[in-house]
Amino acid sequence: MLHPSYTDLMKVVNSEVEEGETPVVNSRYSIVLATAKRARQIIAGETPLVEADGKKPLSVAIQELENGKIKILSEEEAAAQEALEAQAAAEAAAKALEEAPAEENEEAPAEEAAEEAAAETGRIYEVSEEDYDALLRLVEAEASGEDIKGKLLVANVVLNRVKSGVFPDTIKEVIYQRQNGRAQFSPVATGKIDRVAVSEETVEAVERALCGEDESAGALYFVAPAYADAGNHQWFRDNLTLLFSYEGHEFYA
Repeated sequence: MLHPSYTDLMKVVNSEVEEGETPVVNSRYSIVLATAKRARQIIAGETPLVEADGKKPLSVAIQELENGKIKILSEEEAAAQEALEAQAAAEAAAKALEEAPAEENEEAPAEEAAEEAAAETGRIYEVSEEDYDALLRLVEAEASGEDIKGKLLVANVVLNRVKSGVFPDTIKEVIYQRQNGRAQFSPVATGKIDRVAVSEETVEAVERALCGEDESAGALYFVAPAYADAGNHQWFRDNLTLLFSYEGHEFYA
């Protein structure tokens, strides 16, 4: 569990909002997104603003937010900042185009801007809040007792399905897909996906997966033999290719 809780952090972020004004954040996933982004900045080399010895980057980011060392911008503040950044980027691109030799590719500044945008987020996948919520909950439900690699592998399989062209093309649709009325993932079938409390390690694993870390060898399926129906497990063995096993799960393509 995250300490302080998401609810506590929302209160910190909204503490200066006057009664009747729009809160800076209305959703705990705004907190998740903001702290995950800050954690990536720390990983990339930015100096932590609180004591960081022995702490995970996400823990540091959460403490920074709790202590008021960083802040989440309101929609108006964010829009103003984005406008300033867009103007600065446009001016920089125009200057680069003016200074570039005539024979260089005219699209280079645009390509550089795209690369800078990717570097800013760190992610190689674009996901909606609903996608992110569903992925966090599925990883927690499927791998709550596993180490971070086990959690990463579950996220990898979902993302592999999104990319495959065989399964639905959004994370949420992949997770909640049913075939012949049967859920693809047991936590969806049992409702466990709606009851979990997402851990800090799960957030880290999901962020690493969204940033491109992949240990899955292209796996599209996994099963936990100790908990699976014998007939279902046998179907995996008879119809799919076993790639590897990890922490009680078998992974297949």
